[in-house]
Amino acid sequence: MKNKIHMEDMNFNLKKSIWLYIAILFIFILLVPHVAFITSHVSFSSNEGWNAYLARRAIGLDHAPLYPPDGQMVFNNYPPSSFYVVGLFGWLLGDMIVAGRVISLLALLFCAWATGRVVLACGGTRGGAWFAGLLVMLYSTVFYSDYVAMDDPQWLGQAVIMAGFMLLFGNDREPGWTGAWRPFCAGFVVVAGLTFKHNILALPVAVLVWLLLTDWRHAVSWMGGCLVSLCLLGGLYYSIFGLDFIQGVFGHKRIFYVHGMLKGLGNVLGLGGMMVSCAFVPWRHLRHRSGLLLGLYLLLAVASAIVQRTGTGVSHNACFEALIAAALCAGLAMSCLATTGDTAGRVPVRTLLVGVMGLNLLPVMVSLPAYLPYLYRSNVTTIAHSLKASNETIAAVHAIDGDVACETLALCYWAHKPVVMDFFNYSQHVAVTHDAMVLEQVVDRHDIAAFVSNSRFDTQEDIWEFPNLWRIIRAGYMHVRLQGAAYIVTP
Repeated sequence: MKNKIHMEDMNFNLKKSIWLYIAILFIFILLVPHVAFITSHVSFSSNEGWNAYLARRAIGLDHAPLYPPDGQMVFNNYPPSSFYVVGLFGWLLGDMIVAGRVISLLALLFCAWATGRVVLACGGTRGGAWFAGLLVMLYSTVFYSDYVAMDDPQWLGQAVIMAGFMLLFGNDREPGWTGAWRPFCAGFVVVAGLTFKHNILALPVAVLVWLLLTDWRHAVSWMGGCLVSLCLLGGLYYSIFGLDFIQGVFGHKRIFYVHGMLKGLGNVLGLGGMMVSCAFVPWRHLRHRSGLLLGLYLLLAVASAIVQRTGTGVSHNACFEALIAAALCAGLAMSCLATTGDTAGRVPVRTLLVGVMGLNLLPVMVSLPAYLPYLYRSNVTTIAHSLKASNETIAAVHAIDGDVACETLALCYWAHKPVVMDFFNYSQHVAVTHDAMVLEQVVDRHDIAAFVSNSRFDTQEDIWEFPNLWRIIRAGYMHVRLQGAAYIVTP
């Protein structure tokens, strides 16, 4: 009888290993198209060129302020730390956009690994840790693939904050470094992460509330670390950039739409399979009394995702915290079921384990048959075909004598043109303030030699991406020609 049970356990563990290898293979297949074109001169997002220009400014390659004063058409509403990291790496590589893509991909991999480490720190099994990390990768590459290997600081900021999260729990094999220093240093690192991207708030708030409710001494230590980091880094950046830094990051003009919450709700519902796993998490029995922390983290991350999606231009990056929090719960649920006896009530544990695993993977498995062909068609075929057209546009922009304003800033960046206009942020500024005087003066004087648009140009103005700006531009810039991947508009 014992031999039979032993053989069944061996078979079950073998099946788990096979599924693990299959999941890793799927992730590899999903990452290949992103890695294959990581050095290509095709912009994956309008943000890429914007981040590249600011990274150049941060390390002094462009003699322009990182936080421009009022009265310009270039804006910076991000904290500065990411621009220094990408700028230094980009200086070594020779291309800020490629550097940002590489860093973003590595940061995503780190976040997946860190999620697994936190599962272990909370008392989960190695299998549960692997499962949590794989969920982060699978959901990111399938549902948030536009941020995989894209020059954007969201994953980098998330990675720094996850490093602080791991530091908070520590390593049980290092008992010598305990007491108040651990939450102090963790708080310092987490606030440092907010200087990379300032919308990652669910975890810091959850940790503060959790410590106040469970250990006020460590809460004081955590707040001390946060305060020291805020004073040092905030004071440093304020001394460098002055009020333009405060105005740029916290006074940025943006349109908010209440119906954007529906997008956030849809993103959150996509994580519903993982959230069902919460029913099997042993909240009261987790190590370090972390059940309350993870519950708060998941709740705040979901609320944050829904609220953030009301902002114009806010995309899937608002959901990364909710994804990590849900993956943590799924990993701990799998750990609990894997270490439970033969039955849970009247249901065999293995049946529950397979069922919960299936619920977690169901959205991905349902999407893969349609998504995989799309991924390879859009990334391999479309990017490969548009590479020639993009290079043609870049060459044409480079040949223009004078400043050029590009909707897709990466085109102007690769054409070695200075940035003179940030279409998205300036469009938001005009929509909020109804003040387009700077653009009107530029158009009247023809200070800019050409504008470059990726929108389709025909008789219907409302199909342009930034109609409030293009109506002004087209009053003084009449000639339009298609050049490669974009339209070049000249006086």
